[in-house]
Amino acid sequence: MKALYIGAVVERTGKTMLTLGLAKNCPGKVGYFKPFKEDIIPVDDRLVDMDAFLMKRVLGLELDEESLSPCRYDLFRPTTMERLLKAYDKVKCDFDYMLIEGARIIQTGYLHDVSGLAFSEAVGADVILVTTSHPNGVERVGMLKRLMETYKLNFKGVILNQTDDPAIEALLNEKGIPVLGSIPTIKELKYYRVKEVADALGADVIVGEEGLNRIVEEVTIGAMRPETAIKYLRRIAKKAVITGGDRSDIQIAALSTDTSCLILTGGLYPEKTVIAKAYEEQIPILLVRYDTATTAEMVEHLIARIDPEDQGKIDLITKVVREHIDLSRIWEK
Repeated sequence: MKALYIGAVVERTGKTMLTLGLAKNCPGKVGYFKPFKEDIIPVDDRLVDMDAFLMKRVLGLELDEESLSPCRYDLFRPTTMERLLKAYDKVKCDFDYMLIEGARIIQTGYLHDVSGLAFSEAVGADVILVTTSHPNGVERVGMLKRLMETYKLNFKGVILNQTDDPAIEALLNEKGIPVLGSIPTIKELKYYRVKEVADALGADVIVGEEGLNRIVEEVTIGAMRPETAIKYLRRIAKKAVITGGDRSDIQIAALSTDTSCLILTGGLYPEKTVIAKAYEEQIPILLVRYDTATTAEMVEHLIARIDPEDQGKIDLITKVVREHIDLSRIWEK
């Protein structure tokens, strides 16, 4: 059996997307393990890791999410390597390949010797780093390569995600860091659904629940003057409009254009005419208690999830990984 550890250099690199894409392009029977659960979601009265939930369903794995991602990392009450290895041994049977997805950053657990590097060494997994083209991430690749030399493990190389500059790949190669592939920015993979926005904001859905699966491609703040609102909002398709609950002029203008949802801030309910218009157009109105600036910042940091039922997105991820990553180098033993 061959094991691969997928480790993020910095947060928000698309690590889960790449893990899924590699699994869908695997030449043999593939298993999945994520030592530390992080983003927790409720499933049938259980709280499970969101990535384990996704992989179990997409890959048709029989084990439950608790087995696939068993531990929480606590800086002051850390789990032990012995427990992690025992959990891993339970899930690795009968697979040709095991994909091990790391935490938000591969260094998590370093202080207590349960980091992604230590775990990879313990199970004999090859390490693949994932980063974007952000200078901070690129610099850390070099630092981590040096750090990995203090472990007995095989560093396969780095995958660049959301990277449109070929100079980054050339620079890493020049520094002796193998690049396994470079995935350009693909806007379709950054879109999210209204339901994801509502969940992230803890919003109340006042009206338009049937539209929660609408796609959000752009987010804009409705703070313009009423006479320019329609002209401005018509330029942006499939948008979420963030505006104060007392700005009925902006709300009506947004509902008259290609809008995926309204996000009303300050906990202020809209007027009845706005609710009626949203009901007619089947456009969700989300009510949040935060101010406009805070809400905009929260949405800006929202990461598009992968729904196991979204076959179109899964197929796109599979295709993108196949076309932009040197899979022969990934799977070679």
